Amino acid sequence: MPTTADWLGWTRAPAQVDGLDYHEIDALGARVGGCQSLYEHQREARYLKEQQAVVWLDDCVEQIAGARKARHYAQQVDLEVESAWQAVLAHKEAQRRQAQRRREIREGMRQAQQMAETLRNAEEEQEKAQSQRLERLDGANIHSLMLEVPNLPLAFTVGSASDMTLKRFLACLEVLYPNEGYQIRRDGDKLTVKAERATMMRGDVLLESRYTRIWDNWTLQYLSVGEIRAENAQDRYVLAQNLLGSQCQPDRQAGN
Repeated sequence: MPTTADWLGWTRAPAQVDGLDYHEIDALGARVGGCQSLYEHQREARYLKEQQAVVWLDDCVEQIAGARKARHYAQQVDLEVESAWQAVLAHKEAQRRQAQRRREIREGMRQAQQMAETLRNAEEEQEKAQSQRLERLDGANIHSLMLEVPNLPLAFTVGSASDMTLKRFLACLEVLYPNEGYQIRRDGDKLTVKAERATMMRGDVLLESRYTRIWDNWTLQYLSVGEIRAENAQDRYVLAQNLLGSQCQPDRQAGN
């Protein structure tokens, strides 16, 4: 058996050098010379003279530093090459965009008159369509059935009036979803409007809404479309917006 004295001056290879294990040193390209010798002794769990370990360790540190410096230099070169290439591409792209811009300007000038004519026609069609919508809304049957009902702003929550009056809301529903008649019941400040067999994509349904007059608003308290019932303020608002879409405009200026 070797005595303690026999092991004096001997040591084991370290598991890491300069913060790197031997696999990381190999990946860096520095596992040569002292690094390779230390790796072999560490892998085989062999002892080595401390003086030799110091020599190999110093060499390994130098190998790592050199590899890191070389990698950094290579990265800098790659960055400079990439930067130069990107500059070339940017110049070509700028030229392409300039040529494209010139073509677009010429095409735009050629189409200017045609576009102006198209816009005029579109505005005329829009005005015509808006006029027709207003005629249909003004001619909705609900107006003649609710002559005695004040046309106050519609509210979805207490004290927060929308930009639409009660009669415009009901007229919009009638125009969008024609029905076969109404059941209207008013009891003081409470109002119920039922549209019988309102035409929708899913078939003819009962469209019912209930209101309570609070201050100077008709607050929507209940809204149902067939089997769909909206009993809280948020659901009523969402359902009403889905029913109207973007096809109805507010009429807060209306007085009838």
